[in-house]
Order: sequence, then structure tokens, then C-alpha cells
Amino acid sequence: MPVNWGLETLKWKILLRGSIPFSRLLKSIVAGITVGFVTPGRSGEFIGRVMFLNDDNGARVFYLSSVGGLAQTAASLLVGVPFVQLWRGDIFITEIVAGSALLYLFAFFRFDLLNRVISTVPFLQKYGWIIEQGELPDLKIQLQTLLLSFLRFGVYLLQYVLLLSFFGVGDAVSLTTHSVVYLLAQTFSPLMPLLDFSYRGASALYVFNPVTDNSIAVLSAVMLVWFINLLLPAIIGYLFILRQKSIRLPWLSGSL
Repeated sequence: MPVNWGLETLKWKILLRGSIPFSRLLKSIVAGITVGFVTPGRSGEFIGRVMFLNDDNGARVFYLSSVGGLAQTAASLLVGVPFVQLWRGDIFITEIVAGSALLYLFAFFRFDLLNRVISTVPFLQKYGWIIEQGELPDLKIQLQTLLLSFLRFGVYLLQYVLLLSFFGVGDAVSLTTHSVVYLLAQTFSPLMPLLDFSYRGASALYVFNPVTDNSIAVLSAVMLVWFINLLLPAIIGYLFILRQKSIRLPWLSGSL
């Protein structure tokens, strides 16, 4: 878990291109987990992140956080393409995953094109929800961000393989294949992490069904990863937020 969120913090530091201390950025990430924990699809993460940045430009934080999310999703899909084929042997499903990977990769590397469209929306212009083209990451930063996203995916994958092995489910090769597919299913969960037990459980039982019929072992591993990666950091982030003397979100509703 520390490696996972440490990599995400490093990715965040690279995207922001500032001199903000790593410890403050880590608090920003963990606070984002807390807010994202109670919002659909973890959509509120950027609100938690901005709390510890003292950055009046909320649009910049939001868009750069979105760019980081695009990189993570693109990395997950790219890794998943061959494993989805191994899992089902269905070329149609594999092509959907491959096509999605290319779309996310294009959106990540050419976010500047989308930003040009966003910048022409009068409503967003009125409220200052625009990020300047020069504030977007250049190619070097994009490649570094994508590399860190691949490493984070590897950490997630290792967590599942180790925990499922601990509970006596399958062998390393089959667990790797099915864990990658399960991580892809989790990537597009529309629910808030606080309430997505049913989705996580049902998708895990479906994906790992060819490997084992030990439902308790599969669900135990899945819930442990949920606890390690989300619940525990969310609790820590909540404590960070409580200790924060002032939370400045002037771009939303003034100082809180």
C-alpha cells in the first residue's frame, strides 16, 4: 500500500511540476482518497487533493488530476489486452479492450486538443474553469506519468496474486491472467468505493470462477485489497483533513 500511493504521489508531483514537498503531496493524495471514497466512481478525489495544495487554481488541479487518471486507465487497458484474450479467447472482447486502450491513450497524449474545445465553452470561461495550454504536461512528463501508471498497475496485480495465493487459490500464471481481467473490471466501476461491495464481489466470483469454486477465499482476498488500498488510507486521510486548520476552496465557495 505505501508503494502504491507513493508511486501515485510521485506521479502527482511530476504532473504539478512544482516545488511542493513530497509529504504535503502525499497528504493531498490521501485526502483525495477520503473524498473519493464517498463519491461515485471516486469522482471527488480532486477536491481532497486541492485541500493540501494551497492552490487557488482549482481548474489546474482538476485537469491535471484527470490527465493522471487517463494515464492510469490507459495503462490498465494496454496491459489487459493480451490477458483478456487468454482469459476468454474471444477476439471481439479483446478488440473492444484494445480499441478502448487506444482511445484513452490518444486522450492522454492529446489532451491539448480536448482542452482547446473546453476553453471555448462560455460557462467554463466565466467561472475560470480553464487550464492554459502551457500548464499541460509535455511529452517527457507524459511518458514519465504513463510509466508510473504501469508500475502502479503492477503493484495492484502483485497484491491480488499474493493474497489469492495466500488463500490457496490457483497457481501464479492463472492468477495473473484472471487478476488482470478483474482489475480491468474494477477500473470502470461506477459506484463509490464505500458501497461497491456487491460489484466487487460479483465481478470477482465471475472472473475467478474458472480458477476455483472457493468463493470465500476469492471474496476474502478482494475485501483485503479493498481494505488495504482504500479503506485504511481513507481513514488516515480523514484524520489529515480533521487536523487541517483551514481548508481553502476559494474556487468553489470561498474559505471553509
